[in-house]
Amino acid sequence: MSVSYKRVALCYALSVFLMFLCILRVYAAAVDTDYAEAAVNERTRRVVLSRSRGTIFDCNMKPLTNAVEKTYAVIFDEPQAITTLYNHFHTDEIDDILEEIRKNGFAVRVVSRKIEGDGIYCFDAPVNIDKNTLAKHIIGYTDDLNHGISGLSLAFDSLLYSDKSTSVSFTLDGRGDVLDGERPIIDYDYATSHSGIKITIDKDIQQIAEQESLMIDSGAVIVTEVSTGKIRAMVSRPDFDISNLAAAVESEDNPLLNRALSTYNIGSVFKPCVAAAGLDAGVGGGVNCVGYTNVDGLTFSCHKLSGHGTVGLSDAIKFSCNSFFYSYAQDVGARRIISVAQKAGFESRVTLADGISAKKGSLGDKTLIETSARAVANLSIGQGAMMLSPLVIGNLYVAIANGGSYRAPSLVEGIIQEGRLAENEAPTAEVRVMTKNTASVLKTALSTVLEEGGTGVAGKPTLVSAAGKTGTAQTGIVRDGKKVTNSWFCGFFPLEEPKYVVTVLWENSAKGCGSIFAGIADAITENKNT
Repeated sequence: MSVSYKRVALCYALSVFLMFLCILRVYAAAVDTDYAEAAVNERTRRVVLSRSRGTIFDCNMKPLTNAVEKTYAVIFDEPQAITTLYNHFHTDEIDDILEEIRKNGFAVRVVSRKIEGDGIYCFDAPVNIDKNTLAKHIIGYTDDLNHGISGLSLAFDSLLYSDKSTSVSFTLDGRGDVLDGERPIIDYDYATSHSGIKITIDKDIQQIAEQESLMIDSGAVIVTEVSTGKIRAMVSRPDFDISNLAAAVESEDNPLLNRALSTYNIGSVFKPCVAAAGLDAGVGGGVNCVGYTNVDGLTFSCHKLSGHGTVGLSDAIKFSCNSFFYSYAQDVGARRIISVAQKAGFESRVTLADGISAKKGSLGDKTLIETSARAVANLSIGQGAMMLSPLVIGNLYVAIANGGSYRAPSLVEGIIQEGRLAENEAPTAEVRVMTKNTASVLKTALSTVLEEGGTGVAGKPTLVSAAGKTGTAQTGIVRDGKKVTNSWFCGFFPLEEPKYVVTVLWENSAKGCGSIFAGIADAITENKNT
């Protein structure tokens, strides 16, 4: 009896001890964070769909990035899922998917439409930048690590970058399969996507400018708001595919170059600068254009070889008479013309954001211009060594449309934090280029360019009044035995109270850009009820 009693007592003590250990185990599991997370991780699977990045908003807080969603298919190792793959993917891609599933237990693919099938789960998640993103030359692109490497994406990378993501969590059973009846939980990173930067681009106007400029194989379009200098659209052609940057890098057309910020020969769109200098100085005059002019022993031709007859300043602008400006510029004087050009910022560097600047323009050798009548003649029609960017030449037309003054072009409006404007960029300083009276005279003269007989009749919109100037610039380059010329059109609308200036450049083209200006003006008028 004594031995039996001792055995019972020993068994009882052992049971109490084991129970005590179990209690300690449960307690440890309850208070040990690492243990608790490990237990959860055994029962859940978190799948990253897309990386988060701050948003670039337009002037109306419409997203330019994070603007679209893509459908992501998460594929698990289930027989039905594997069978379904063959109805949606090519054989080579299926092999890659199966290898990914073997390594990770699942695979993720972007699909054009949602796929139905056991073991396949589809979710929509935002994409920061894709091939349909507007204003790609301004916005730029990111690398594989989600860092910006060009454009605003680079300039504001420290603000836009995030190590967070949009993800989905699945509950798994004991075998590691998705638990039936448990709905996956998708986690959107709203805080990051609702923060970023606000820029001056107007999404609607940008879309119009990109659509209307599709015929340009190489060139640029800029739409600037007259009263503020804010850039409402900036387009560079050719465009590039964000999903195939390697092809863009290798292309001879250099589609990654932002041509709106590059410099070019500009031609007759410079003539209003000469006219402004003369009007401000009180220089009048008229010329009998016979198709050519002799300047210091050298013959300079007018574009109309038969001549324009007797013309004054207004008709000289309307018909773009070279002969008038060859003579008029001599009377005005090189220094006055250079002064107006410099006030318009033609030799200034315009920086829109860190790393985003228009190439500095040049009027040519100013010492030569001030001492040579021939150099003044070339300057008068925008030829010679003069090189300006589409962004900068627009300043002259903003000044004319705005009563003689302009504000330097701007691109960034401020910093956005969780949907609100936290920091606002100060407006750029106003610069007077010419008197109000001179601006008024030029505004009227430029309106006649679009009327019957003017050189810009193709640029006359149908829905709104406008004014503008054509330009054909010789580049001195010869390709395939033909001289390369650049076509320009600079104009503004509505004529009575101008709101927008549009600058169009078409490289290596003699077709003229007037119709592109007209299309943009009409489309903006219709869209904005200007």
